[in-house]
Amino acid sequence: MRLVIASLALLSLAAAPAAGARVAAGETLEGRDFPTLAGGREPLTSTSAVNVILFWRPGQEHSLDTLKQMASCEKAFAGKPVHMVAVVSGSYPREEVKAAVEAAALHVPVLIDLGDDLYGRLEVRQHPLVMVADAKGKVALMQAYVRLRYCEIVNAHVRFLLKEIDAVQLEAALNPQRATFPDDNKNSIARRYVNMGRMQAEAGHCDSALASFAKALEISPRDKDALAGVDGCDPSKKRAASTKR
Repeated sequence: MRLVIASLALLSLAAAPAAGARVAAGETLEGRDFPTLAGGREPLTSTSAVNVILFWRPGQEHSLDTLKQMASCEKAFAGKPVHMVAVVSGSYPREEVKAAVEAAALHVPVLIDLGDDLYGRLEVRQHPLVMVADAKGKVALMQAYVRLRYCEIVNAHVRFLLKEIDAVQLEAALNPQRATFPDDNKNSIARRYVNMGRMQAEAGHCDSALASFAKALEISPRDKDALAGVDGCDPSKKRAASTKR
């Protein structure tokens, strides 16, 4: 399993509902252009920024609430290398789409998915849905709707990809109550690094996983799970195992 945020493993930290789409974390999105609501064309993803992609539909309460929450995120992303777009089916009247976006005070490009080609290829079955991907288009998060802290969850993953926060800070941002528990000692901090390392490894980010396991071992040098994680991500051992086959 590659990282399904509750479809992807990073999302398990956020304790949110499973996201409904075929694509999973670690997979790469195509960066092709789409027509926009304002006219012209805009790419789904940018190669010079962290990408935030919102799938939504007009007339749905959760989608309209998500537009408003993502408008807050848009402000948080100001001045940062973040490429944010909203994707809507081409079957909806343009005026209805425009009215919904304006009411939410969202100012990002709205991509029109003519013929529902993108929705079909990604098999998006749930609205709303927010994806976060790196500059290579590699999916790191698929977040289904949550009424509270939707923007905070998305923003935390964006900041992590921008290297503004580390793995422990990401978990603390996603689980603020857990971060203040009385037993938040060295062992529990090491455990957080181990858990994050596992998630990163499952997503195919072995370099990041090794860094997380290393931090865990700095705190708890004999941690068996951290040591096992290092072994699992060791390229030389993987090559050796492949040779034996």
